[in-house]
Amino acid sequence: MTDLLTHIETQPPEVLDAIARSMNVRAAEPAMQSICARYMGEIVIRGANALEVGCGNGAATKLLMQHVKPARLVGVDPCSLFVNMASEAFKGEPRVSFALGDAASTGQPDASFDLVIAHTVYSHLVDPKSALTEAWRVLKPGGQLVIFDGDFATLAMALFDDDPMQSAVDAVLRNLVHAPYIMRQLPALVSAAGFRVESLQPHGYVQTTSPDYLLTLLSRGTTAACRAGEIGQMLVDGFEREAERRVASGTFYGAMLFLSLTARKTNDALTTGVPRRFPRGSARSPPKVSGRSLRYREGSRP
Repeated sequence: MTDLLTHIETQPPEVLDAIARSMNVRAAEPAMQSICARYMGEIVIRGANALEVGCGNGAATKLLMQHVKPARLVGVDPCSLFVNMASEAFKGEPRVSFALGDAASTGQPDASFDLVIAHTVYSHLVDPKSALTEAWRVLKPGGQLVIFDGDFATLAMALFDDDPMQSAVDAVLRNLVHAPYIMRQLPALVSAAGFRVESLQPHGYVQTTSPDYLLTLLSRGTTAACRAGEIGQMLVDGFEREAERRVASGTFYGAMLFLSLTARKTNDALTTGVPRRFPRGSARSPPKVSGRSLRYREGSRP
């Protein structure tokens, strides 16, 4: 995978602006707002000190403040432009602050937060284990970890077998997502890091009439494929025209599963002073869950 967010801080302004617009579009979509209200609304920690990892331009931070209502929130992101955008968006809000930092090195004190939340971040991490170790470090005893992301391997836009639009989806995955299966792997990884998984909840996302976010995803993914030399500009334009034609004719379909994982920093790990480590090659079954970089790879945040 060549996910652009790995080197987000090196991306040109036009790429960063496109990512920021996509964040705003996604956060404003009624379907995503409904999903966020559902999973964020289940986070009940009175007077919480919260750390948002990978806060981006603050688009998701607004939803966090609305639904979680922490007493204090610190957002960190490796992109200085995004940190500046987020700071400007929350200018005059004393409960919220932003700083440079990434998932594996937040720059925050030990055991200082009641909640660590990562909203659409882990699918872009090269080393999620280091990010989990960092989350464990900054959480207070009994603190809560919440990770929300897409199961990008389920992203589909096909209407029939061998639909060319699905090859555009493949371009998105190759260029904008480092770990499309990460939400399937996280229960075991989170447990191995010393947390107790409390829930893994599915959130279906389907768009047919107003797929604004999916159209931005398609545009950024195919454009990145063009920059990488995979396809030509004519094909990029063709994919966009076909997507627009399907929207206009009422035949567009796009869908993906999102998942939210909630875990807690457990006392047995705390007594050792470090997260639990398992011998190389040892097997550990993930706990039962309900069914109901570091640097981010070069320029995309789906």
